[in-house]
Amino acid sequence: MRISTYMPMHDTRFNMSERDFQMSKIQRAIASSHSIGNLRDAPVDAAHVTRLDSSSGRLERYMKNIDYVRGRWLQAEGYMNEALTIIQRLRELSVQGANGTYSKEDMNYMAIEVDELISELSIIVNAKGGDGQYLFAGDKVSTPPFLIEAGRVKGMTRPSITNIVYEGDINRSRVEITDGQTVKSNLRGNEIFWADFQQIFGASDTEGFIVNGQNRFIIDGEEVVLELGDNINTVVRKINDSGAPVKASIDPVTGSLNLETTVPHQIWLEPIEGRALIDMGLLTDRGAVSPPMNWHPDAVVAGGSILNKGLALRDALLDGDQNRIGGAVLGGLDEGLDALLRSLADLGAKGERLEFTMNRLNDEFIVLTGWKSRLADTDLTEAITEMSMLEYTQKASYQIAGRILQPTLMDFLK
Repeated sequence: MRISTYMPMHDTRFNMSERDFQMSKIQRAIASSHSIGNLRDAPVDAAHVTRLDSSSGRLERYMKNIDYVRGRWLQAEGYMNEALTIIQRLRELSVQGANGTYSKEDMNYMAIEVDELISELSIIVNAKGGDGQYLFAGDKVSTPPFLIEAGRVKGMTRPSITNIVYEGDINRSRVEITDGQTVKSNLRGNEIFWADFQQIFGASDTEGFIVNGQNRFIIDGEEVVLELGDNINTVVRKINDSGAPVKASIDPVTGSLNLETTVPHQIWLEPIEGRALIDMGLLTDRGAVSPPMNWHPDAVVAGGSILNKGLALRDALLDGDQNRIGGAVLGGLDEGLDALLRSLADLGAKGERLEFTMNRLNDEFIVLTGWKSRLADTDLTEAITEMSMLEYTQKASYQIAGRILQPTLMDFLK
């Protein structure tokens, strides 16, 4: 076999270039801290790393969602606790005003304090979160949930609150906190700050009522579908089976369709298709009127918010009506207090669930991060050791090549 002087040089240069490439690869790995520079370096590990990146990103998104919801709930809980303190004070004043030992002048002084407490409570129910969105407005987070009307009240020396109406909605955004699991993030003021089991007495006698076409409506967020030919008993059954916290019944005297909540909150009735609710005397036929102002003008609506009970206490104190204070007013405040405590307990339980979910996601994120690190991160100790060995052998190769591949006269003859 004929061997030219060029072949040893070529082989030596190739081997040294290969070693230079390995050194460059290790240098990049050390600089970037990633052992996988290209997918072809370790295709199986690269596939695992891609999936781990996707899972880690999803967990980070869930944890950010939980942080956001917890932040809003913690702020809401603070306002609710402040409202609880105010309602407890209103109850104390109602007990004092009902015992009959205070003069008319003393009761007027009490009314002034109640009026101030109502003003503070009106600020709480329209509170905003740190993101500038209203906390107790359902999904209508950009507008105040409660409309506060002020005017002159007999016995008060300054303009006072005269009426309070909920103008938020009952829809609640869902936030994903883990795969397939969501929580309702927004809070509804007409549930948290409601004081009564609301009752609606329809304005029409429904005896012989028959649905004359398909009707659909939403009651407290649950859809009810009425079919052609349904009678009033079928309507009652479908409402009671809808899952809404409302009980429907037929008044044995007037024959009207009556609704009553099973937990304190404001009934929310929205028509979608048909006019059966209008024909049954529950809703107005004045056109597009949004809940809760869409009740039939002749329907009897009973029940109000905690703020309404505060207004009733103030007015009863100004009138010196001890019986009203010790009866409907005190009872309404007690129901409102129970409802608020129940809402606080519910919010606390949901917050506890988020805490457990957050801890689980954090543990899972740590596991995934460690797994990805073992697959993709550079072992600096090993890389530096290998780099030192390559540098040493490369230096030795250069020295040996310099001795072996010395040029001769034949290298210059062509």
